[in-house]
Amino acid sequence: MKIFLTGASGFVGKNLMDFLINQGHDVIGHVHTPKDPIDPFGRKFCHMNLLNHHEMLVILSDIDTVIHCAAHVSTWSPQAVFFENNVLVTKSLLKSAKQAGVQRLIFLSCASVVMQQRQELLHITESLPLTNRNELPYATSKALAETLVLEASSERFKTIALRPAFIWGQGDIIDRQIGQAAKNGKFGWFNQGNYLFSTCYIENLYQAIAKAITTNLFGEAFFISDGEPVSFRSFMSERLSISDFPIPSLSISISFAWALARFTENGWKYLPLKGLPPITREIIRLTGLPFTVSIEKATQQLHYQPAYSVHQGLQHLANQIKSRQVAI
Repeated sequence: MKIFLTGASGFVGKNLMDFLINQGHDVIGHVHTPKDPIDPFGRKFCHMNLLNHHEMLVILSDIDTVIHCAAHVSTWSPQAVFFENNVLVTKSLLKSAKQAGVQRLIFLSCASVVMQQRQELLHITESLPLTNRNELPYATSKALAETLVLEASSERFKTIALRPAFIWGQGDIIDRQIGQAAKNGKFGWFNQGNYLFSTCYIENLYQAIAKAITTNLFGEAFFISDGEPVSFRSFMSERLSISDFPIPSLSISISFAWALARFTENGWKYLPLKGLPPITREIIRLTGLPFTVSIEKATQQLHYQPAYSVHQGLQHLANQIKSRQVAI
């Protein structure tokens, strides 16, 4: 199958591209910064403006499936940036893909599209309404994009949205950001971190995408996770330890953190402060409250089954990191 993959330079897209190639697919990966059309490993890349309809028609003219992973992933940016990168790009890509005769589009959404106020969400299903909250700009933009994707679906242009829970694996946000914050004493727990939480090992996400590529279903969204939820603190502690990051002991209450985040956001909004705010309400909503998803729909309709439990995934990841260290 010939696949066009957006976001091929990101954590998910880069790893997914290798998985798809190993599965025998012909993949063209879209990247934001120019690079050689074919790298030393034979991977094919293209660099263009996803909003350029005419250029996209050319590149998509012989594509069977589009997998849309590209997104502006941040917990702090102007809403206009989220809207352009996550909503307008998706809208444009849908138009180009449909006109070019692409048969299928798989949208990598996120589980947070259903997050609302500060409340626990346990064993939730796809029936929950999508969010539209100013304090959750990333989740809201992904929810708007997902709506466009599912509304565009038809027998001739099948679209599916996958909503993975917290995605983890080698090179994830723990390796890139959270671990460094922990080393600098800038990462701690909310309410001690002892609450249930759903996660999604990247190897399990591959399995869900493989199922989505071949299914006859369309116009549907599916939560994807590792199956059984885990204690957030226990999971994050082991994940930090695997990458040799310190495990924090600091903990603050949700109510205090929420007020602090609102104050901090106002400072970054109205004052010429550099960098990103250390805490935002979206960070708290994403990781500071009980949040578990049901994969019953994905299991029954998409025939998705996690290849790894959380425990197995952590062992697999630890072995990967050890092998890489030995090779270096």
